[in-house]
Amino acid sequence: VVQDPFNSFYDADIVYRFIQLIEKLGFKPVLLPFKPNGKPSHIKGFLTKFAKTAQNSADFLNKLHSLGMPMVGLDPALVLCYRDEYKEALGQKRGNFEVKLANEWLVDAIEHYPKIIKDVPAEFTWFSHCTESTAKPNTAKEWQSIFNHFGAKVTSLNLGCCGMAGTYGHELENLDRSKALFEMSWQSSIEKIAEKEQILVSGYSCRSQVKRFAKFSPKHPIEALLMLLNNH
Repeated sequence: VVQDPFNSFYDADIVYRFIQLIEKLGFKPVLLPFKPNGKPSHIKGFLTKFAKTAQNSADFLNKLHSLGMPMVGLDPALVLCYRDEYKEALGQKRGNFEVKLANEWLVDAIEHYPKIIKDVPAEFTWFSHCTESTAKPNTAKEWQSIFNHFGAKVTSLNLGCCGMAGTYGHELENLDRSKALFEMSWQSSIEKIAEKEQILVSGYSCRSQVKRFAKFSPKHPIEALLMLLNNH
């Protein structure tokens, strides 16, 4: 499990739940020591600093890649940074390591796990992270397949940006614009769902934005999957 600063520092329960889920599926989890990803530097335009951080992280992850263990990260924006911004900044020096999104890893990992059939499947609605939807448009289908395997149904909503946009929404001068962006698509979609327990949000920024403006903390899909397995 490749750590990211957002979940590990501010929502560590998610990381713990992921470790539990991996164990439930019959695997042995290894939580890697935290290595800065550099994404915040890239967002702010500190490209030289980003390249240095990225190279340090890439060297570390390439050593692990040589062991043949799959590496998985929880936050879409940070995982996708390893693929896009790292390739752009480092070129050939990036190496061949791969960090999978949780859904990418789970699609294969659940193949050996018995399928759960339920007369009345639990229902959830997945709110997509905008970076995730753009870079990996098949993500919704992967989550639907995973939840279906465990006797649940997922409806996906492709929305605009939640308004947090990395560090943008945290800055005081952007607060009003950030809130307006949230209200344009996310707020009305949330209000249509009576049971807030059914709402799943994989992006840390999006979960922070929902907590700030909609006044509740939505589940990460990992938490819902663990709940389904624990109740089985």
